[in-house]
Amino acid sequence: MPSPRPPVTIPLYRPDFTGDDARACLSQLARAPFVDAGAARAWEAGWERLWERRAVAFASHDEALGAVKGLFGWRSGDVVAVDPLLDPAWIEALEANWLHAAWRDVDPVTGWALGGPLARAEGSGVTRAVVTHHPFGLPVPGPDSGVEARHDAGDGARQVGLPDTAPVILEEISAIVHPLPGIGQGRIQMVNLEGPRILPVGVGCVLLSTDEPLIEALRKRRSRPPGGPACALGCALLASLPGRLERRAELAGRYLALRLRGLGTLPAQGAHGRTWELFHLMMRDARTCSALRHFLQRSGIGCATPVWFAPRLPQGILLPGLHALQTRALALPLHAALTNPESKRIVNRIHRWAERYGRSQPPPHDDASPP
Repeated sequence: MPSPRPPVTIPLYRPDFTGDDARACLSQLARAPFVDAGAARAWEAGWERLWERRAVAFASHDEALGAVKGLFGWRSGDVVAVDPLLDPAWIEALEANWLHAAWRDVDPVTGWALGGPLARAEGSGVTRAVVTHHPFGLPVPGPDSGVEARHDAGDGARQVGLPDTAPVILEEISAIVHPLPGIGQGRIQMVNLEGPRILPVGVGCVLLSTDEPLIEALRKRRSRPPGGPACALGCALLASLPGRLERRAELAGRYLALRLRGLGTLPAQGAHGRTWELFHLMMRDARTCSALRHFLQRSGIGCATPVWFAPRLPQGILLPGLHALQTRALALPLHAALTNPESKRIVNRIHRWAERYGRSQPPPHDDASPP
């Protein structure tokens, strides 16, 4: 029988909580009521100071997008253009509000969305919004319209044309939680607080905008704010955000010095900086990526495709850029809780693998390789 895989001792994701964060949450738990409007307002005020715009926090993504839909007068069956790297919480919120996703492919190296959205066959409405997504902490390069005026894609899907009026730009900033040049140009900025994020509050979302009447109208459509403990934890995390982002950048700098011997490439740093929510290597072919992944996992180091969830694409829609990213990209641990000995161990193991694998393998012949 094959020997069992050793347990992962360096996880791919680890919450960046500190003792101060835990104490802030416990202090709020000792108060009543559980839903504390004052705590929610303090949480929103933190975002407003950081981004210099108004903010409203929601306890659920469904209610947040339902408020946006109602405010703009969208109809059930209308379409929102998205890319497959968008967190499933937003996609599920669209579906819960009877809106349909128009899928765009992504660049296989950067994760930036490409043009040509495809919608589900039942998506009969007009394209009401485009979600501009900043993947992996890297700002998208310039304005993103992302919707092409073409039809008849075939195979049970159709491309969605531009409506008579320009769609609303919803900017997903969960990977870039503090302003960078060129960020914050959308009508509404959306922050997801669930999953393996820089700010892992664990529940709900925040919407921001420079349009104060718009935010106040969204607030009136909210049934209740997030719970007090989540808001208190969020305030504590915002207070320590600069230090945690600095630590992530320090760890990324160590990875950027990796010597891959031609087996892979390092991620783009971005002309205007980035927040390093995630660090991923792009290997030269799927076979090489699989070899490195198994080597690191046998060493107890957590690593996986950067797409930590399975995109829920409609049947018949094939996205070659997404496929290349899923098969050739490998995410490494980057959380601020990663210790110096752990990061050194990861770098040393990759160097050992590159030295051995680079000598023993012939040049790749893989259809997924970029042109």
